[in-house]
Amino acid sequence: MNSRRFPAVLILALALALVPTAVPARAGGAAEASLAMPVRGVWMHPGFFGPDKDTAVAKMRTTLDAYVRAGIDTLIVLVKDTSGHVFFRSERAVPAPAWNWDFLEVFLSEARRRKMTVHAWFCVFPEAGLLGEVRRHPEWLVRSPRGEMVGAVNPALPAVRAYERDLMLEVVAKYGLDWVHLDYIRYPCEPTEPFFGYDAETLRLFKEDTGIDMAAGKARDTGNPAWNVWLRWNTERVTVFVRELREALRAAGRRVRISAAVFPDAANARVAIGQDWAAWGREGLVDMLNPMLYTNDVGLYETLAREAVSFARRGTLVCPGIGIGTSHNQNTPEGMIEEMKVTKRLGGDGVVFFSSSSLTAPFLDALKKR
Repeated sequence: MNSRRFPAVLILALALALVPTAVPARAGGAAEASLAMPVRGVWMHPGFFGPDKDTAVAKMRTTLDAYVRAGIDTLIVLVKDTSGHVFFRSERAVPAPAWNWDFLEVFLSEARRRKMTVHAWFCVFPEAGLLGEVRRHPEWLVRSPRGEMVGAVNPALPAVRAYERDLMLEVVAKYGLDWVHLDYIRYPCEPTEPFFGYDAETLRLFKEDTGIDMAAGKARDTGNPAWNVWLRWNTERVTVFVRELREALRAAGRRVRISAAVFPDAANARVAIGQDWAAWGREGLVDMLNPMLYTNDVGLYETLAREAVSFARRGTLVCPGIGIGTSHNQNTPEGMIEEMKVTKRLGGDGVVFFSSSSLTAPFLDALKKR
């Protein structure tokens, strides 16, 4: 090396070393860190695809391809609606009349081809259509002390719990599903809350368990100690269903997990609708909780999500539901992203969007960047 040039080269090298190196920016900027979490899901209704098979299959393919690009890996697909109709081959329940083909079989084929996780979504206790077994057993319906009946069956009755549980076991056995999703896993919230069954058989079972004759009571309010026992007993009937399902699924010969869509405030849900989902999380009765936090108020979302995360125990995932277009809110892509940020910061395991019909291109584009 020419000794006379060395100092100039050295000076140039030192000068270059002191120049700040340009670092390629991440997509969306350094401030927009990845929002990747174990679960990014969406609730999906067969009506989104329609009853015509060819049209439905074409839409499944384009939709699921778009979801893959948006990082969506979990599909919670409706298999039993609030009327009691089902969207799979069943020996007991009544198929949705407009679908003369096996919707679930076709949907699973498309989802599995893309390595997506599928939860079979059951609207558990609503039976508004009074179909099949429910038509043969009107005594299963929830009725008030005044004899008012609603289109939902009573979780306090063992025959009701067995019927709904058997539908879930049927779909798991026939389709090899790994997840069962519980929605409407509660008493009705209309016409009033609470609206627990007050029929003769329920009163008999309650008296058998507690020794209290509710038929003889007059005060139906929380000032009455017996009424408080009544409220707790009815709440426990829903939890009994979850426990019974858990035990039954263990006999499937493989692990089948349970997820549950639950009301946003655990304390209120326990009393008003008999849904003690905080206990389900603490006891590990479910594998995933999806509190439905359908609000555009990010502060309120954070308050409720923080509480939900605190209830998770024994490996229970907490993946709040983000409302995209619901009866409670109409979100924006920016609002959706903010709620995802909150979820990740609080230690949530993911999010689930409600629902496919509202998850339009602007939302999917926002997800693709994160």
